[in-house]
Amino acid sequence: MKKLLPILLILPFLFWFNIGFTQNNSGLDSSKDLTLTLREITPNEFITGLGIGPQEDASFFTLAVYIDAPFSGNLKYQLDNTEWQPLPRYHEATRTDREIFDLLFLPNKGTNIRFKSDQNIPSGLKARGLILGTTNNHSTSATLREDCTCPQPDICGRDCWCPDGNCPTDATPFATAPSHIIVHHSASASTSNDFPAVVRSYWDFHVTVNGWDDIGYNWLIDGEGVIYEGRGSGMQGAHFSCMNSETTGICMIGNFENSTPTTIAINSLENLITWEACDKTIVPADSSNHVTSGSLLAHISGHRDGNDLPNSCTNTVCPGENLYPLLPGIRERVTEKPCLNDLVPTQEIEASLFQIFPNPSNGHFQLSGELNQIATVQVYGQTGQMISFDFHQNGLLEIQQTGLFILKIIRKNGSVSTHKFLVGI
Repeated sequence: MKKLLPILLILPFLFWFNIGFTQNNSGLDSSKDLTLTLREITPNEFITGLGIGPQEDASFFTLAVYIDAPFSGNLKYQLDNTEWQPLPRYHEATRTDREIFDLLFLPNKGTNIRFKSDQNIPSGLKARGLILGTTNNHSTSATLREDCTCPQPDICGRDCWCPDGNCPTDATPFATAPSHIIVHHSASASTSNDFPAVVRSYWDFHVTVNGWDDIGYNWLIDGEGVIYEGRGSGMQGAHFSCMNSETTGICMIGNFENSTPTTIAINSLENLITWEACDKTIVPADSSNHVTSGSLLAHISGHRDGNDLPNSCTNTVCPGENLYPLLPGIRERVTEKPCLNDLVPTQEIEASLFQIFPNPSNGHFQLSGELNQIATVQVYGQTGQMISFDFHQNGLLEIQQTGLFILKIIRKNGSVSTHKFLVGI
């Protein structure tokens, strides 16, 4: 009887992932939300029961773990009978009402998993399990706007990575005129080669657990060099530590703290940056003031470059120790692309004394600042052509065309500042 007692004590704490999942419309993916109770083992050790992953045929499954209560402690997890591993906090989580941890990718092999905390969690540990079905017949066929001479790389659009239509776009998107490109890594590592399913798992994590309107990144790139459209071109994402306006976020799929990006993935990153730089008139080798962060920032930056800036809300090692040092070489190679030779320089000669708002707009902008110091105002297209416009003494700027434009303000003392603005896209 004494030998049976430990087993009997454990049984009430078992939780199972292989039953009760909610099937999506097409049967491609299924999900289950759980609350896991922790049992006190010692005053500083609280452990959940043993969970068993799905047995059915699927690509893989993910587990998103979070706490809907204040929590300053540390969390660990154990797979089968292996060593306990720390479960870090998610590096881009910004919710104040929820403590969110890195997304766990687990094999679809009935893996046993349990969690341990060094603090009690009376409300329980929340977990969202997602079983990812295998994605078949996806192709890179998305065609986007191309307003420059640099070719658009092949892109896997939303219909490609989410063919059942269960990953809708943001219903109330914000357009933005990017001045900076921010490079990320996903931090969560998956052993699956079904990367469209991996992207779907990010969408579910970002929307269902983080509470965002859509997947956080504008673009994602897998280890095979395939580019995936997230929020897409010119849309404000959720990726740069609460400083998302005027940025484009590109996520390299993988954890590059402990692995190295593939050559083909870096090539795709450079091709995507080249097209974005051309399309958005971003001079790759330059730095300029990023208005949202209130700081001077390289036009091609890593997520960690936002650490400790005045308006930052997170601190991170992203895009990882093995990707971040590659950024100078990426800037250099992108700068050498012949199709970028005709970019209109956007680097400000002095700190601007003017602001243009709202940006974007439907063609009516208000310029504020020392208007009486303006000698001339000029507007250019992305490839340097002069654009017609109306400018009034009260600072009202009106333009009839749509697209991304550059406003050049020449002051009476000869100094110049430039501003990018977006009309009707």
